[in-house]
Amino acid sequence: MKIEFIQENENFAKFILKDSSITFANSWRRAMKSYVPTMAVDYIDVYLNTSFLYDEILAHRIGLIPLKTNLEKYNPQEKCVCNGEGCPNCQVSLRLNVEGPKVVYSGDFISEDPEIVPVFEDIPIVELYKDQQLMIEAVARLGTGKEHAKFQPVSLCSYKIIPKIEIERGKCNLCKRCIEVCPRDVFGVEDEDIKVERILDCSFCLECVKACDEKAITVLETNNFLFTIEGLGQLPIRVVMKKALEVLKEKAEEMNRILEAV
Repeated sequence: MKIEFIQENENFAKFILKDSSITFANSWRRAMKSYVPTMAVDYIDVYLNTSFLYDEILAHRIGLIPLKTNLEKYNPQEKCVCNGEGCPNCQVSLRLNVEGPKVVYSGDFISEDPEIVPVFEDIPIVELYKDQQLMIEAVARLGTGKEHAKFQPVSLCSYKIIPKIEIERGKCNLCKRCIEVCPRDVFGVEDEDIKVERILDCSFCLECVKACDEKAITVLETNNFLFTIEGLGQLPIRVVMKKALEVLKEKAEEMNRILEAV
């Protein structure tokens, strides 16, 4: 099993997972979406709200603001020494005290921990008019996407099988129908011969196979997968990938212990 990165930055990655199985590829994808913990606002205490929005709407909007996360500094509440009651080891308070007229943005929150702040400072929350005021304390904790979508560290995490396209030269009559019908421009012509030029763009639609009257084209599945991951900024993409693998390893070890105990 190997990984070859095609494109990468802190919040985006496109890579090829080679010599793997579709079972592992899908498990890894699900783990990245559902089992990597991140910080998000769990609840808010509203001390004053004279805006035009109900407290519940504000709570929903604030809960969806992605927060930068430090997994080494904070514990999941179920594993914390406070037994989930809430303490500085497992939760962070962010305070908001503003008065209109102004648009309230995510960057207006003041966190008690400078490391746990909104990823984006320009997310609008509510518009306050003259004499309107908002005084809120938001409490954030670690959670996973399995619990709620607001804890997901990725907005996009998908993969597709990279096919193998074989062209039987003895049958191919160079009609170029495969080039005409391919919606992804996978094929090209080189030295009066049909070539597969952009295999990573192939969507496995099989239009080329249907269009080839000579049955010269065969599209086969492989054990290689093209992953595309787009993060929300709470954690670097590589951290998300590694933490997901650690979760899968822990679950496999737990299953082994269960089987040995039977």
